[in-house]
Amino acid sequence: MGMPTRVIRVEIAAHAHATEDVERVEQAVLNIVPEGLRGRVKLETRTVEGHYNNPITRIVARIEGRDAEEFVRGLARRLDEQSRRILAMMLENRYDQRQGKFYLRFSKQDAFLGELRLHDGDDVVHVVITLRGSPSPEKALKALEELGLKA
Repeated sequence: MGMPTRVIRVEIAAHAHATEDVERVEQAVLNIVPEGLRGRVKLETRTVEGHYNNPITRIVARIEGRDAEEFVRGLARRLDEQSRRILAMMLENRYDQRQGKFYLRFSKQDAFLGELRLHDGDDVVHVVITLRGSPSPEKALKALEELGLKA
């Protein structure tokens, strides 16, 4: 038995609005996952009602344990240098110490095309990385840096 993982869970989620093709949004979610892990990821879909009674399909993939840590490593490898620099600058603002969760948002359109691009608009794929033991921001940043998520 090796060392316990620093990352205990990753959740990748996106919404498919009534005007969107659910299969394309599912593909965008899967494209965020490194190729080597895609075969082990199951997508959950649930239809909820939007503010104006419009149907919205929520698509979620959960990855746990060693696969979750491998997800973070794979994500780090796929980010270009500019994205890593942007990420390094915003890491602290994206971390919730009480819950040990680190929040990222990627462009849904780019994800569908197989590209990873950080995005703060509405049309996004959300990635929530949960760290073991809700570490302090300094320890969280160090753990993420060791996994490659820093410039």
